[in-house]
Amino acid sequence: MTLLGVQEPRLSLIPDGDTARGDQAVEFARWCGLTLYPWQEDLLRDMCRTDAKGRWAAREVVTVVARQNGKGEVLVARELAGIYLFEEKTILHTAHFMDTAIDAQSRLWEVIESNPDLLYWWEDEGLGIPHKGKTNGKENITFPNDATVLFRTRTAKTGRGLSVDTLILDECFDLPNEIFAALGKLIRARESAQIIFISSPVNRSEHAHGAVFSAKRWAAIDGAKRTLFKEWSPAEGDDPFLQETWARCNPSLVDEGPGAQLVDIESDAESAKNSEVLRKVFMVETLAAGDWYPRDNDRSDFVPVLPLDRWAAGAVERDVAVGEAVLAVEVSADGEDIAMVVAGRTTRGIHVQLVDEMAGFTVADVVGKIVRLRDQLRGDGFGLAAVVLDRDWHGNVLAPELMLVNIEPVLATGANVASAYAVTRQAVRDGTLTHDVSGSWGQELQLATLRDEGKKFECIDRYSGRVPALVAMTLAVWGLGRYAAESELGARKAVEEAPVNPRGTLPRFKTKQDWKGGVSRAA
Repeated sequence: MTLLGVQEPRLSLIPDGDTARGDQAVEFARWCGLTLYPWQEDLLRDMCRTDAKGRWAAREVVTVVARQNGKGEVLVARELAGIYLFEEKTILHTAHFMDTAIDAQSRLWEVIESNPDLLYWWEDEGLGIPHKGKTNGKENITFPNDATVLFRTRTAKTGRGLSVDTLILDECFDLPNEIFAALGKLIRARESAQIIFISSPVNRSEHAHGAVFSAKRWAAIDGAKRTLFKEWSPAEGDDPFLQETWARCNPSLVDEGPGAQLVDIESDAESAKNSEVLRKVFMVETLAAGDWYPRDNDRSDFVPVLPLDRWAAGAVERDVAVGEAVLAVEVSADGEDIAMVVAGRTTRGIHVQLVDEMAGFTVADVVGKIVRLRDQLRGDGFGLAAVVLDRDWHGNVLAPELMLVNIEPVLATGANVASAYAVTRQAVRDGTLTHDVSGSWGQELQLATLRDEGKKFECIDRYSGRVPALVAMTLAVWGLGRYAAESELGARKAVEEAPVNPRGTLPRFKTKQDWKGGVSRAA
């Protein structure tokens, strides 16, 4: 085996500090049986530097490296050192997906279980051995000295009530603002605590919630205090199809053995040469050339698809009852996420509500949720006037299944989609459109751009990123004007009686459940 990867990062910020604890952590990782590459040992060593007061020199760690380079092994070593050497009592390891969290638990437990010295560390004190726990998605490893490593997926409720010594945000390329706001408080009460952001880079066209990780990276590049930063990525002008570039971007690049496999990168590079789509994936996933969210002051040329001040003024904090409703369903450009939005009339104009978002859905899931929503509206004495789908997108996939349950959807043409955007934009400008306070609205408005075909079919470009909720909203508003009865207003509450956000900027959105009944939003 030959290690081909360049061990030094292209970008770095390393705070001053004593490396004694770091050296100890590296030595301990070797003793535990971990075989780390030099870059992994250096990262571990720098994570464990201490300042003059004995605190971690880096309260925040920001690491960017391409996939399959061994980020998880560094985290295992950091967790072992934290529990066994540094007397940390609570480590919270969070991940974007449950599979990632479970894998992290399995890796740590495998090292402990296979090393009798670790398994029986507290035997002389008569305290027993560590225990691997799994209860309803709450994976953990508990230790006889009352220390715990928790493994969780990230939600707004993750870690509620906890105060932790180390918080790990594994694969944080897609980290919603509201979730980070909740998690970030978990280390606030600890004088010597550490939060670790470690991930492959953000891809704006895929990661609707990449702004947090992007902001942390920009802050580190600007020299943020008490921050450790390392990034392996191509420099401007590097040829992405040269092996020397691959080596600079993949510190664990090897010709055989454990690490980023040279033969796989060669194969990916050949495919990327002939496909613009695969080239983008290759640049982000294999070379860590992130498509980062820009700094705020770098967005002078960004024009939002809706006027943000008027949109913010339409945010409604409480329930809004409407009459006959129209539901629109939209799928993200990569086919991975789906959004459902309803629109209904109020005395102020139109109210839109994000009723569901799903990832990894099936057609049966979507049809079932639509049927339950229809039945709920009927039970409330209203009705579902129409279900609107984009004919040229997933409409032809969903339509046959919906007709089997006696729902004949409206298939919007390209001209209809353009009209939908124009009608929605005007309603926002006029102040006659109100909306719930789902966090997805704010995220997507910061991402969406327009598709402009000679001004003939101007509409929201679904390929500008994960923006299915915005596209579905425009279709629901358009469908309401075409298919819902003007007189069917039902027993509603006037929207003007509900509090609205008076500020001229986007509010701090939070997730809220409305119109649900049997329809549940995916976590």
